[in-house]
Amino acid sequence: MDYMQNIIGTFVILLGLVVGSFLNVVIYRVPQKLTVVKGSSFCPACRHNLEWIDMIPVFSFLFLGGKCRYCKEPINFRYPVVELLNALCYLLVYLVYGLEFVTIFYAVAASCLIVLAMIDIDTKEIPDRFNIAIFACGVGAAFLQQGGVSLSSRLVGLFCISVPLFGISLLTNGIGEGDIKLFAACGFLLGWQLTLFTLLLSSVCAAVFGIGLMIARKAEGKTQLAFGPFIALSAMVALLAGDALIKWYMNWIMSLVK
Repeated sequence: MDYMQNIIGTFVILLGLVVGSFLNVVIYRVPQKLTVVKGSSFCPACRHNLEWIDMIPVFSFLFLGGKCRYCKEPINFRYPVVELLNALCYLLVYLVYGLEFVTIFYAVAASCLIVLAMIDIDTKEIPDRFNIAIFACGVGAAFLQQGGVSLSSRLVGLFCISVPLFGISLLTNGIGEGDIKLFAACGFLLGWQLTLFTLLLSSVCAAVFGIGLMIARKAEGKTQLAFGPFIALSAMVALLAGDALIKWYMNWIMSLVK
């Protein structure tokens, strides 16, 4: 059993690396309104078409010394990071949910979260297509009745954060439309309990990071941050370990009361 699990785990990692390489294409091309299904991959600096040896996940970056084989311009370190991060997410989703159909939907959702987080960092925008894809993953999981989340919990999760945030956005410009849609999509994927957990964790992480950034830069006043990456990170934590963390927190609170 352990031998078979190791084989499956290795395959999952390799699949995550290959898909992660494609995610880098999506992250680069979508904001520029370029197609992701046609055309050869190319170096962003010199526009030279890449050969297969240039596109082996992680290995090519190491083999080429982090530089383009043609123009010698540095390759963005984010490329291997995205590939490794996607592989890690795939492996963790498999270890948590096993070899089930719902694992496919959660893996796809993880890839969408990675892509939208990176695009949000670059452009401060979250393309609707990724929120729709995450919502569709929730629909698939609900249809399978797997993942431990009831349909009623998903429906409440769809609105419990997104609607209040939409109301707040009408009064202030501090909340982006993409963030609201992302909370709606994650709400249907995770259910209302884990969506509340996602909101709490993402807010804390964003606040801590923002304060640290202001201190590091000795900035005064407002520091603009993309909130999408914090939502994406928190949603992945919720997907993988949210129930366990909520249980631990409630037990800790009860121990303090006693």
